[in-house]
Amino acid sequence: MDYLFEAIGIILGVLFPLACVVWFLKELIKNLGDPHTVTPLPAGEGED
Repeated sequence: MDYLFEAIGIILGVLFPLACVVWFLKELIKNLGDPHTVTPLPAGEGED
């Protein structure tokens, strides 16, 4: 019975947060948009 509680602890302690991080990164990358549409900078702000 100890192995069952240890397996549940590993799932809740490692796999669940890892799944949350992967989901967060996937949503973040999806919200970045198309990398081919780049807004041009106004003159003078791009270079020093």
